[in-house]
Amino acid sequence: MGPDLSVTLESLIEEVVKEALAEYEARIEEARKRILSELEAEKESVMQELRRGLEAVRREVEAERRRRMSQVEAEVRREYLDTLEALVKRAVSNAVDRIRSIKESQTYRDFLRRSIEEAIEALGSEEVVVETCSEDLKAVKSIASELSKERNVKVKVSSKTIDVIGGVKVSRADGTMVYDATIDYRLSRLSDQLRTVVVKHLVAEDR
Repeated sequence: MGPDLSVTLESLIEEVVKEALAEYEARIEEARKRILSELEAEKESVMQELRRGLEAVRREVEAERRRRMSQVEAEVRREYLDTLEALVKRAVSNAVDRIRSIKESQTYRDFLRRSIEEAIEALGSEEVVVETCSEDLKAVKSIASELSKERNVKVKVSSKTIDVIGGVKVSRADGTMVYDATIDYRLSRLSDQLRTVVVKHLVAEDR
């Protein structure tokens, strides 16, 4: 069969152009999809990198926050303890000043007498030795003489004085037991009690 004469040169050109355009559009669409896909993959890669960066920043910020909080807590604890010690020292210093101001009074002499009496009862010995500081020596000797007669116990006062604020240290004659009734020892015990009281007070103020 011979060629179709109805197919003109123009129609052939038009057909070729349509096919070329269709192929071009198909390639353009393919390229667009490929570019979009690549862009989406790049976007996801960037987002992942950004998320990793943000997570790293978050961890760094959190670590810095914890480090700073630890520093602040340490500073607060240090200031807290400094305040506590300052309050205790002030209380003890005031007590010492008060004691020294009444050393010549009857009240202080009564205190020395009660301290020696308590020691005699606690030690349960027929003979005790009393040590005291040079300031209290005269009063202690007088009290020891009185108690020796009243209690039928030999109360000997050591000529060797001890370096204390005041009070007495009483021991059995054989040295097997010692009763510490010095003001220094009492203040040491009171200091611990004061710390407890001050701690409770400061905690209550923080609430």
